[in-house]
Amino acid sequence: MGDLSENAEYHMAKQRQDFVNARLGQLKRRMAELSLVNLTNIPHDKTGFGSTVVVTTPQGRRDRLPPCHQRRIRRLKGLISTTSPIGRGLVGKRVGDVVTIVTPNGKRELEISS
Repeated sequence: MGDLSENAEYHMAKQRQDFVNARLGQLKRRMAELSLVNLTNIPHDKTGFGSTVVVTTPQGRRDRLPPCHQRRIRRLKGLISTTSPIGRGLVGKRVGDVVTIVTPNGKRELEISS
């Protein structure tokens, strides 16, 4: 397509290729991090990464909150980040524990039902 120094399509393709290579690097680093996790050492009686928690509010409303990694947040699908205020407040708790969590909208009291 002519001279490469003045070829916009070529420059855009190179930029896209750089972006894809950077994303591949991120994914490879993430895979390396995840391969270090020993699933047999994860306690099953406490909440943590990968556990699904059912909480009850003082008004009696029950919510199912599966904590997930920050990069997988999909609030509309009911996933909650383990780095969010609610996620941090729930990590390490057991069934029956009542936690008070400070959120941007004020304090919330949640009881872990299951």
